[in-house]
Amino acid sequence: MPSAAEPLHLLIPDARPPLPPGTSAPPLPALAQLDTALRQLAPQGLITADEQVPATAFELALAQAQGLPGEPGRIPWAAFEQHVHGTPCAWLRPCHWQLGMDSVTLVDPAALALTEAESRALLAALQPLLTEDGVALDYVRPDAWLARGTLFRGLRTWSMARAVQHPLTREVLADAPSPAQSALLRRLQSEWQMLLYTHPVNEAREAARQWPVNAVWIDGAGEWAQPVAPTGEIVVDYRLAECPPGDTAARAAAWRALDAERFAALAQALRAGRDARLTLAGPSHALTLAPARGWRTRISNVFSPLSARKLPDML
Repeated sequence: MPSAAEPLHLLIPDARPPLPPGTSAPPLPALAQLDTALRQLAPQGLITADEQVPATAFELALAQAQGLPGEPGRIPWAAFEQHVHGTPCAWLRPCHWQLGMDSVTLVDPAALALTEAESRALLAALQPLLTEDGVALDYVRPDAWLARGTLFRGLRTWSMARAVQHPLTREVLADAPSPAQSALLRRLQSEWQMLLYTHPVNEAREAARQWPVNAVWIDGAGEWAQPVAPTGEIVVDYRLAECPPGDTAARAAAWRALDAERFAALAQALRAGRDARLTLAGPSHALTLAPARGWRTRISNVFSPLSARKLPDML
């Protein structure tokens, strides 16, 4: 049970869904608990990440909350998430590149629905290629393998969440700081693609009318030199991000569930005097709200409080 003195930070990705330009966000349902919490909160910071930034606003907000170093594209997520210190790491993610008439796109990795057996079989095929170049590769879950080696020091990578929103160009592929690293990356990626093309797992998937795995995405690369001191309790709730695109009923239900659970707990923490923060992320902005400080802010909250219905337009 966290103590009252321990900071709480609640992060909600996809609080505003991607919408066509000029389209207003759909109205939120009544959220009494969120409105209660907002009476004690004020905007503290806004992160902006447009389509040219290699990470989403939510990913940058989460990295900031975790105290992770690095600029966008150079945040060592793989090392941090797997608790590896002092060794460059990266996530290798089996994926499908779809060739169009004049572009290449990355299929949403959730659409692949790889099984553990399929993922392990593909990893086993690629592992010798990486071992030859001093890279250790370990299975973590079907959609992510942990790679460790000097190849991943200093890379600039686009997160998969950002890459699925873009046509694939040279600019969004892993960018190495030295020509030797760049040449090795290009060679490995070419070898991976040739090996995957005729792999039995892919032949079976195509026969079953499933996306084959024809490429490997690299992201979260870098070295986590030192452990980061705990910054309190960090809670991320993905239920809005998990709603089917365009399903307004599902999103309204998710908001109501958040209000009954997460926002009620947030309001209670604020009433108890806890340092409780809320970050809401949209397609290009992440807004963080923190306990109001100073008499002017507190008076403004009394006479003109934030309300839940105003929040989507701030994202």
